[in-house]
Amino acid sequence: MVAFDRKMVERCTTLFPELRNRQTGIAFPTETLKFGPESTRIVRCILSQMNASDELERLCAMLRLLPVVFTAADRTLASRPMRSERDVRRMQRIWTYVMAHYGHAIPLDAIAAEAGMNRTAFCAFFKRCKGMTFAQLLTRYRLDTVCELLKHTQKQVSEIRYAVGFNDRPHFVRVFTHAEGISPSKYRQRYR
Repeated sequence: MVAFDRKMVERCTTLFPELRNRQTGIAFPTETLKFGPESTRIVRCILSQMNASDELERLCAMLRLLPVVFTAADRTLASRPMRSERDVRRMQRIWTYVMAHYGHAIPLDAIAAEAGMNRTAFCAFFKRCKGMTFAQLLTRYRLDTVCELLKHTQKQVSEIRYAVGFNDRPHFVRVFTHAEGISPSKYRQRYR
């Protein structure tokens, strides 16, 4: 994952009106690449050029941006990488379990057992690897799934909500609106 400094994202909202509504919901993760002054200058230049561009030109500019992101000599990892192959395998088991069970409650003890750890060790491991708690990641995964289903299916919002594990309607609407900036039904209207 690559993320930009909060100040840079705020400056981008002046260049890209479509970001204005989303900025309040943008998470600034700790697992990011940090760029030095030279790469930062190049990224800013490309983003500035995108300001007066049409969609095709923006896409071309984004394609020019990708090599900078992936090959910059002055980039550093802004958080700790996973320590071992064992950690990678453990995280893969966690993701497999989440994808299979996200529609139901996933108790911390159950996911910790799946990872072969006790609850305390799991929480510390997960926070170190992902920069967020397991509950935060699970909620984000569920919300991403809701967004996709709202865009690409005809299912009722209540049906989608239950399918992804949100059983309490007011809680779901509050969490969704906070994360996406609009209600689920307005989100669906926007993407139809």
